[in-house]
Amino acid sequence: MRNKFALILSVLLFLLMLTFVQLGAFPNGTIPVNTGTSGSAGITQSLFTTYLLPFEIVTFLLVAAMLGAMYLGERSDNK
Repeated sequence: MRNKFALILSVLLFLLMLTFVQLGAFPNGTIPVNTGTSGSAGITQSLFTTYLLPFEIVTFLLVAAMLGAMYLGERSDNK
């Protein structure tokens, strides 16, 4: 019972988050490809201005995954 509730809640929260991200970041449903800038300077400017929040979210998730992998790899089975 508890696992079913957690699964349903996580799916609903994921869909809610996906809806807000889609409506907020891409209001017309498309991803802007050509922003008028090219090269690493344009990518850096876009990354730290337009896409700052998704960049920070990905950074947080990668750090959390790294820490989780380190924790799971470090556990000893000395019973």
